[in-house]
Amino acid sequence: MDPRLLRSSLYLLLLLTGLCCGDQDAPSQSTQGLAGAPEVQDAPYPVDDLAGGRLSSNPHALTDVGGLLFFVATDRSRGTELFKSDGTDQGTLLVKDLRPGRLGSHPRELTALGNTLFFVADDGTHGEELWRSDGKASTTRLVTDLVPGAGSSSPQALTVFEDSLYFLATQTTSRTELWRTDGTTSGTRLIKDLDKHSEDAIPSHLTPSNGHLFFFMGNTLWRSDGSPRGTHAVRSLDAPPGIILRPSSLTDVAGQLFFFVRHEREDDLPSQPPRLSLWTSDGTTNGTKHVADLSLPIVNASPRAIAAGTLFYFVAHAPTHGDELWRSDGTPQGTFLVRDIAPGPGSANPRELTALEGRLYFSAWSPEHGDELWRSDGTTEGTVLLKDITPGPEGSALAFLRATHGRLYFSAREPGKGHEPWTSNGSGRGTSRLEDLAPGAYSSSARDFTVSGRRVFFTANTRATGAELWARDLGYDFRVLSRRLSRASDDEDSRLSTSAPARLIQDIRPGTGGPEPHAWVTRAGNLYFDANDGSVGQEPWRTDGTAEGTTLIKDLRPGPLSSEPSGFVVLGPWVLFFADDGVHGRELWRTDGTAEGTTLIKDLRPGLGSSQGAGTPVVMNGVAYFNARDALHGEELWRTDGTPQGTVLVRDLAPGVDNSSPRHLTPLGSRLFFTADLPDLGWELCVSDGTETGTRLVKDIRPGPAGSFPSSLTVRGQRIVFAANDGRQGEEPWVSDGTAPGTYILRDLWPGPEGSSPASFTATGDRVYFAATEPTVGREPWSTDATRPGTALVFDVRPGPSGSYPQDFTLLGPSVLFSAEDGVHGREPWRADKAVPRAALVKDLNPGPQGSEPRWMTSVGALALFHADDGRNGPELWESNGTTAGTLLRQELAPGPTGSLPYVFTPTNTQTFFLADDGAQGIEWWVLRLPASRERE
Repeated sequence: MDPRLLRSSLYLLLLLTGLCCGDQDAPSQSTQGLAGAPEVQDAPYPVDDLAGGRLSSNPHALTDVGGLLFFVATDRSRGTELFKSDGTDQGTLLVKDLRPGRLGSHPRELTALGNTLFFVADDGTHGEELWRSDGKASTTRLVTDLVPGAGSSSPQALTVFEDSLYFLATQTTSRTELWRTDGTTSGTRLIKDLDKHSEDAIPSHLTPSNGHLFFFMGNTLWRSDGSPRGTHAVRSLDAPPGIILRPSSLTDVAGQLFFFVRHEREDDLPSQPPRLSLWTSDGTTNGTKHVADLSLPIVNASPRAIAAGTLFYFVAHAPTHGDELWRSDGTPQGTFLVRDIAPGPGSANPRELTALEGRLYFSAWSPEHGDELWRSDGTTEGTVLLKDITPGPEGSALAFLRATHGRLYFSAREPGKGHEPWTSNGSGRGTSRLEDLAPGAYSSSARDFTVSGRRVFFTANTRATGAELWARDLGYDFRVLSRRLSRASDDEDSRLSTSAPARLIQDIRPGTGGPEPHAWVTRAGNLYFDANDGSVGQEPWRTDGTAEGTTLIKDLRPGPLSSEPSGFVVLGPWVLFFADDGVHGRELWRTDGTAEGTTLIKDLRPGLGSSQGAGTPVVMNGVAYFNARDALHGEELWRTDGTPQGTVLVRDLAPGVDNSSPRHLTPLGSRLFFTADLPDLGWELCVSDGTETGTRLVKDIRPGPAGSFPSSLTVRGQRIVFAANDGRQGEEPWVSDGTAPGTYILRDLWPGPEGSSPASFTATGDRVYFAATEPTVGREPWSTDATRPGTALVFDVRPGPSGSYPQDFTLLGPSVLFSAEDGVHGREPWRADKAVPRAALVKDLNPGPQGSEPRWMTSVGALALFHADDGRNGPELWESNGTTAGTLLRQELAPGPTGSLPYVFTPTNTQTFFLADDGAQGIEWWVLRLPASRERE
């Protein structure tokens, strides 16, 4: 028998068996399909690995045009261009290489009008202009060049209204106006010169409604039928004196317009009007009316407005209810809170608001269920939890909710799994996971769900392929497709280091957005950091470098608001940090990496007031020192052993509520050096042994109240090297042993009051390297052994007074690596030998005067890691052993010239953590395993 017939027969038998005998309460694998037809959903399959290997081509802007899918993706040879797919390998193709080479045309604003795709792209010749395509290279063409030549009209806000496309564009007059096109050059025209009607305002919020196109120009609502005479103002909103009005969220709800007006107060006004007002309009002057005064939500400060059926849904804040779901029918009495999902002043933070068949679906947080999928018909009783995907308060952190062709698609996490694709027909029983594409705790972060033809397409990430295009067949079309081979050329791969590759640890906040981490520290091989997964705000997390070992430690401020942990420091078995739990203000906490072991150390400033001062705590002899303030004292030096009773003020250097504001805390043996703003002395160098009597001024370097402003405190042996200004010799390098006689200027590099402005102090064994400016050589690398005779110029990298402006000094074996610009090669990596006062260019990574701009040079074993731009791959991960041959592109994490910009390399004994953006997952933590021979001592 033909194997294909056998497979089809077996499949049909299994289908009939399931229909007859299946468990009616089990999650449905056969759900209602397109247009009500029966639907059999096969496992998702990867369509095509465009970028090759682990690189992410990052397909995005998925757009269905008459059953053909268009999308934008990036590969290593052509940059970011327009692709199409019918769901097969053979049918997934580049539409046209609009800008040959690696730069790419970067198509955006993909918009379907009938069977034609309109989009904006830059072909390198005409600038950023409007294009059209029907999927063939021969008919993919520029619509019109509104700014002839390489200049750009930068079309935006592409909006379909009736049989035309409307958009905004800027011509050479620098005025952004409203345009209309039928897809031809002759049919593309300016609708009306609106600029003379509204000075310094541009059209915004293009919204079709009731046979007209509505938009705002500043504070004025306009309407248009597409003709100059039919384009006129509806109503101008009058702003009270000193108030700026900003309309937003113009939305059509069954032929009625709704919009918000945000009230922003100008400077120095004593009173503030309502921050947000809701309006409605029928398109006439008299029919444009104020409905209600509201308050902006606290989280994200966006109302997140959407129409569902005949109702207008949005998120607003109330002091007694927090951020919750509201609705309006256009009347004051029909505008109200739908349901207090997180009872009391806590916030449910409804998000991902999506309409399907007249109902609203959204994600919301509640104390019992965490962040889960909800449904609403606009009534309290009809607003219900649809399904508790992750039972208990942890929640599924739903993301990328989209309604298409009668179904919901989204990503969600469940116990033991990362964010994976789910689907729902709008009922709890009809809500199920499509597939575990990235098995285990790793997230595939499926997104951009788009139905085209008989398939649902989406982007998903796996360790093997990165973020690529996937598809799931709908109906009876049962097939499994193989991936195409990588398109990376052999000569491209030969330039890469053969070391073990870096890998994404986990896509904590699925997608490309979200805040990046602000604080981190390593302890016992684990990285502790702050992160926001999109559901519980910025909170403390930890990772061992695996997806399974990456976890939220504790939601200190339950719900979507953030505790914003910062100032991580290791103290014995704990990591200390500051956070705000919403009850005690920003106070000092400790954690052992578990929820149970995460506790407030002491509420130094009882109530909602915060005790945290500036800077990160430091540890000396088993005690942490930090800046804080309590109810009786300003910002002063404190110490803690991690217990409430061991947390005490060291000394009140500025008595009472005044601040001495200790800065630059630097341990040296059993002494802590720092700078402080002392009464009558200004900013000067101080030292402490941890006791009140042992905390004192070292020396009044600049007598009087002006202060010497010591900075860049750096340990060298038993001394501190730093920069200071004594008022006579300008800012110069100094040294101190903690006594007044032992505190003196090392060398007046720029004689007189000008100062050499030393900076970037970096200790490398027996010397401290820094950048400083001297009249004859400019700003160049210097070094010191903390003695006057041992303070000398390393090398005049750029001969003459211009200077090479060195930075990013890092120790590399017997040498020091840094970046500098010699006036010939641009900014490139250089190496200085500690034994001999000279330096040499390591490698010209980007040949020519433009330079590779190396940054974040960090010593990791026998190598230095950094990012640099070689002119082909963008800023990517590089490694160097200090030699030309040993300086290599370690890994390309994001294809194309944009680069992944890896930074904050944070080593442990066996691996190095760093942040990077591969273009698909946003800024996330990556890990690089060190070979055994390179592990740190």
